[in-house]
Amino acid sequence: MIRQATDADAPALAELEARAWRWAYVDVVAEERMIGVEERVARWTGQDGVFVAEAGGRVVGVVQASDGELKGLYVEPAAQGAGLGTTLYDFACERLRAAGYAEAVLWVFEGNGHARGFFERRGWAPDGERGEAAGAPELRYRQNLGA
Repeated sequence: MIRQATDADAPALAELEARAWRWAYVDVVAEERMIGVEERVARWTGQDGVFVAEAGGRVVGVVQASDGELKGLYVEPAAQGAGLGTTLYDFACERLRAAGYAEAVLWVFEGNGHARGFFERRGWAPDGERGEAAGAPELRYRQNLGA
């Protein structure tokens, strides 16, 4: 089940994000730059466009889609490969289209081949913008949503 997140979800979302970072970015982000749960609770509090996936009453995935950007698509590491990421992704893109966005952007760590492949298979492509987060290089991707 996918539903709108509430501020009460923020601690569970912060824990999920921290686990996902440690699983997905172990070779991308230095240990001392990894995020912690306490610092991420605020990231998920009072935010627009945040949706959670629940299974058995437990948060197992999250995505944020707002302001023409796909942000923070995270799935419980143990649930990776079961299609939940695709379900959240499709839901988020539909929300962006429904909000009138004809295209969207997202940022992905340059060294995160798994995520880059996921988005490239769905038509996203780097647009030349580069950045940095947690001391690691990022690429901005862009996609025509056909709104």
